[in-house]
Amino acid sequence: MQKIRLWTVTPENTVSEIQSDGISLEEPLEKWLENDIAMLDPDLLVIGRQVKTNYGGIIDLLCIDADGALVVVELKRGKTPREVTAQALDYASWAKDLNSADIEAIADRYLERSLKEAFEAKFEVDLPEVLNESHRSVVVAETIDESTERVVRYLADFGVPINVATVQHFKDSAGRQLLAQVYLVEPEMARAKARAVSKRTRADKLKQQQALAHGHGIGDLFAALWKGVAKVLWPSDASDNRVRYTLRTADGRSRTVLIVWSDRSNDGGMPFLVHVDRMAAHLGMSRELLASALPDNAKETDRVRKWVGASAEEKQNAIGIKGVFHSIKEVHKFADAVQKAARQ
Repeated sequence: MQKIRLWTVTPENTVSEIQSDGISLEEPLEKWLENDIAMLDPDLLVIGRQVKTNYGGIIDLLCIDADGALVVVELKRGKTPREVTAQALDYASWAKDLNSADIEAIADRYLERSLKEAFEAKFEVDLPEVLNESHRSVVVAETIDESTERVVRYLADFGVPINVATVQHFKDSAGRQLLAQVYLVEPEMARAKARAVSKRTRADKLKQQQALAHGHGIGDLFAALWKGVAKVLWPSDASDNRVRYTLRTADGRSRTVLIVWSDRSNDGGMPFLVHVDRMAAHLGMSRELLASALPDNAKETDRVRKWVGASAEEKQNAIGIKGVFHSIKEVHKFADAVQKAARQ
């Protein structure tokens, strides 16, 4: 990694190099980053400090970005040995399995307000319904040795979401303290690779859910729905024997509008839950028309997600219609209605 150098320009139009004083930064840097993480990345919100993992490790700073992705920030004093890379990967392997409830619990212990409130104040968009669809880790150090640089670049080339940022401390002739920071891998490239890994992981999970559905005897229904709504709805999360389908709103947000289970119902069908008000509003169709495209067994559920700080409108939109698809004909009827509304 290139050495960071700074100069001042004098009134006489000459330049004078400011020397790095080489002081140890680990302890003050963690506090500086906690107070203003923008010095590392303006697209981050700190949601935890000294977060304990299930493996006995302690993450220096745990952050979330505007996409709802987790970012593990690990700080180290002086040169960064290769062991630090392994430690960052170890912490990331723990963070990747955190679900939305886990993340909100960590944030609640750290923030003075709910994660939803802090997130929306920071990024001016709604908190995503599904968090941690992708993740990445950043090692922050004063310098980086050639071996670590080589390993991190190698991992990044193969899509492993890890990066290194070096931060150096300077003091000018007037006694002012200055900090300079440079990344090993361009941050936007690192984010893109993290999203690509997430996309591949999501595709693998969808295949797993398809296999589960097939094993439960509803594989044809599962595949027909997946294909039928593909041009309108996107499978954003596949876990816990269910797939969440999202719809992208006009302002760029993604909202869950359909959940499908890969477990067979007691009567041999494929269970579903539609956030019918939300879906109808975004597709520009009436609630009644969308409801009529669902099987006759569909009924409104009174389950309302208890969002902290949620508005009455949000809670209303969380109310859905649940039921069971029993035939390909029923699936096609619903998918055709969704596709037709999207085309209009």
